[in-house]
Amino acid sequence: MAKPLKIVLFVLGGLLLLLVAAAVALPLLFDPNRFRVQISEAARAQTGRSLELGHIELRVFPWLRVAIDDAVLGNAQGFGDAPFAQVRQLGVGVKLMPLLTDRRIEVSRVTLDGLRLNLAIDETGRSNWQDLLERRQQDTTTEAADADAADDGGAAFELVNVEGVTISDAVVRYRDARAQQGYRLEPFNLKTGTLVPGEPVDVEADLVAYADKPKAKVELRLRTTMTHDASAQTILLDAIDAAIKARAEQAMGGEDVDVELTLGGGVSANTGAMLFETRDLKLDAKASGKAIAGGAQRLQLSGKARYDQKQDTLVFDDGRIEAAGIVVTTQIRGEGLTGERPRLSGPIAIAPFSPRALLGKLGIALQTADDKVLQNASLTANYSGSFNSAALDALTLKLDDTTVQGRIAVTDFAQRALELALRIDAIDADRYLPPKTEGEAAGKGSQGGDIDGIELPTEALEALNASGTVDIGKLTIKGLKLDDVRLTLAGSGDAPKTQALSAKLYGGNLALSNRYSASRTPEFAIKTRLDALNAAPFLKDLLGKDHVSGLGNLALDLTGRGTTVGALRRSLNGSIALEVQNGAVKGFNLGQILRQAEAMLAGQAAPADTGPLETDFATLRATANIVDGVLKTDDLTAASPLFRLAGSGEIDLVRQTIRFIAKPTVVETSKGQGGKGLEQLRGLTIPIEISGNLFAPSYKLALEDALKQRARDALQEKLAEKLDLPQGENTEQAIKQRLNEKLGDKLGELLGGGRLRGASPAPTPTPTPPPGDAAQGAAAAEPSPAAPAQ
Repeated sequence: MAKPLKIVLFVLGGLLLLLVAAAVALPLLFDPNRFRVQISEAARAQTGRSLELGHIELRVFPWLRVAIDDAVLGNAQGFGDAPFAQVRQLGVGVKLMPLLTDRRIEVSRVTLDGLRLNLAIDETGRSNWQDLLERRQQDTTTEAADADAADDGGAAFELVNVEGVTISDAVVRYRDARAQQGYRLEPFNLKTGTLVPGEPVDVEADLVAYADKPKAKVELRLRTTMTHDASAQTILLDAIDAAIKARAEQAMGGEDVDVELTLGGGVSANTGAMLFETRDLKLDAKASGKAIAGGAQRLQLSGKARYDQKQDTLVFDDGRIEAAGIVVTTQIRGEGLTGERPRLSGPIAIAPFSPRALLGKLGIALQTADDKVLQNASLTANYSGSFNSAALDALTLKLDDTTVQGRIAVTDFAQRALELALRIDAIDADRYLPPKTEGEAAGKGSQGGDIDGIELPTEALEALNASGTVDIGKLTIKGLKLDDVRLTLAGSGDAPKTQALSAKLYGGNLALSNRYSASRTPEFAIKTRLDALNAAPFLKDLLGKDHVSGLGNLALDLTGRGTTVGALRRSLNGSIALEVQNGAVKGFNLGQILRQAEAMLAGQAAPADTGPLETDFATLRATANIVDGVLKTDDLTAASPLFRLAGSGEIDLVRQTIRFIAKPTVVETSKGQGGKGLEQLRGLTIPIEISGNLFAPSYKLALEDALKQRARDALQEKLAEKLDLPQGENTEQAIKQRLNEKLGDKLGELLGGGRLRGASPAPTPTPTPPPGDAAQGAAAAEPSPAAPAQ
């Protein structure tokens, strides 16, 4: 047995020696560069493209290794003369003995240096790699059929490891002729550790990417450990350490923007189960530039995400987002994300923060009437929605001393469709408004400047797509105090937009409705009703001055059209009805005016002003019509213990002027306002002309008309007495009829050349009494008793 063993050992030793000798002699005797032409022709047959090779180096032992310098692969037809790919050097090797003896593949480090790859898409959408893919698909089908036919059931080769992959100084260019866009990676570097199936491998990569439109530059550095388990079909990226720096030119408002981003954590993918997870994911991003609010902003994100592609579900737990001092926490669940009706839901909370500090970080200088507001805010809600809608249910928003609860939803992002159902306990809106200017502080009722040219917010109203209700327990706005407020919104698309407001204010009830209709000339309609309103405190808070006091009712129905305040006022039409009880009109004292008139009738000096500058009344009623911005009324009435008043006139809302005549008549039985009687004015009507600026009118006492009326009345009383007319029958018609009866034909001949039976006598001239006592004026105007006899 020993002799055969020696023979076997001798033969094996000889074979080994022969292999070693062949490995040493083969590179010396065989020059692969002599086959470059054949290799190029084979490549053309396989790819349809030219292949140029530089120097080829071959090593056999202990590694079967090939290195190629300066390889150039031609481009597809129609894409110019520039090569499709160039390689400065490519090298790969396989350990020879394990391959021959154990069918084990141990690959050396694969190196690729100086790659230049030019990818392009022409105007028709055809790429310069499409032909390679088509040929590859055909070759794959043929190879699969040949492999099945040649399968002899022999032992397969086993890949043991690859010492690593190194790609250095690679440049990839991409040009899309249709989009007129270009990108490039320059340079791109990649280095891995030893690749062993199922074992972790370190990966390092860095690249710089450029884009043409808009001009941008991105620098990426990545370090991670990758584990690929082929049998389990899993890939794990652990200990991710990624950093990105990007710069986009003229990206926001024509300004450059810089972004720095770091990413840490882990990612796993089960390609068999189509399950993807993140572990301890942390993202830190910073953006800076002139266009960024505050010059720079930072965002931090952390959480655990799990996406099941088969179930099409997403879970995001322990989510935390922090930006500009705001911390948001959430737990989101997603379903049907790739279907027609994706759904996302989960709780969301914003920790208490200072809105004023947030605005400061965003570079927004906000001034409010009260600098103590906007100090504290927080939010909790249940989020639900999809990629085109969102809703916050069970909403609780706290802002300073105000609590808002309810629901808010955007049902369609594209249409900006908003739904509201909110309840607010109490809010003083004036605290959040800008501080008052000097003019506003001086008086709310001042009318400075020309407001006719102010554009109405028609575009905002047309874009408004909101429906729902907002209920407010207590509201203060523009000085007005309202309780139990309800605002109702409706209208979407091209339909009219309506807003309705109801509230309790100053002891009364308010009901207001607005309607806006979009058209070539936008149209507005306003209806307002106030019942049992305490007018004085209402006007005091609204205008800064209580022009009228009392318990009032108001009904207003107006329409108008236009895009500016002036156009709207010029087109204003509608009606107004007003009633006030047990009140006063501030700004003038009618009693004092009448006493001045009485003094003038008596030829005395006007009495000094002693009472308040206001006129009391028991009732005040009026209705008015507005036509093309001009308000007209002829049925203003008022009554008080001092007087009865009738009035008529107009107010030009466009020019803001007033022309009005008030006709007060002194009551017989009253001492009048202020406690002093007006005996000489009893029953006398003295017109008062009100004219000029609506907000600062002038008053004129029409005393001459009152004197003429007094003289006429006195004359008629005397004539009635002389003509023996019954008590109270002293009208001009009665006097004329009695004169005609007594004077007969003589007076008829004297006046008209013959008695005209049934004809009315000529009007009695009305003399104008001289200034002084009214009785003297009446006596002077009285005809002489002897006149008829003469």
